[in-house]
Amino acid sequence: MSDRIHCPRCPKGKLHPFRRVNAKEEKHIEKVLNGAKGAHGFWRCEGKTTLGQCLWVQPYTVQSDGFSLPPEFS
Repeated sequence: MSDRIHCPRCPKGKLHPFRRVNAKEEKHIEKVLNGAKGAHGFWRCEGKTTLGQCLWVQPYTVQSDGFSLPPEFS
């Protein structure tokens, strides 16, 4: 399931498709959050940038808590 949300890393002016993070992404997010709960609530942008697949993840409605995944998640 995907939904359309604003992505701060993709071209401005339109909403981009987001999907729930997969298990591998969730494990990485748990490490970034230092074991804090909530990694399962993150969504990943499915947009394309000039560099390829967007790496932005965020809680569904809290863009300020988002961050970019490392390049190996491309």
